[in-house]
Amino acid sequence: EPHSFDIVMLGMGDDGHTLSLFPGTEVVNEEVKWATAFYLTAQQMNRITITAPITNKAAAVCFLVAGKSKASALKEVLHGDYQPNMYPSQRIKPLNGNMHWFVDKEAAELL
Repeated sequence: EPHSFDIVMLGMGDDGHTLSLFPGTEVVNEEVKWATAFYLTAQQMNRITITAPITNKAAAVCFLVAGKSKASALKEVLHGDYQPNMYPSQRIKPLNGNMHWFVDKEAAELL
């Protein structure tokens, strides 16, 4: 089966979210749809996102993470227990592609 994208560039929020996969939302566990729209109550707004299944089929996934406010979440995403409902960035694991993390000194301070 061909991959989805050649490269997917992602950021990560200080709560561990990526794309529009926010902690505690149903979309984190989506396994069928490659894209979905939903209402995010915490922000009182509609969101649209590609999902983990299509992202994980990419040839390469790159995370760019910057800032001290992301340090705790980054540590949990990379080295903590697998808790994707709490740290949705943990759902991003390319099936056959490469994963790259680009982090600044402040974001990496707890690693």
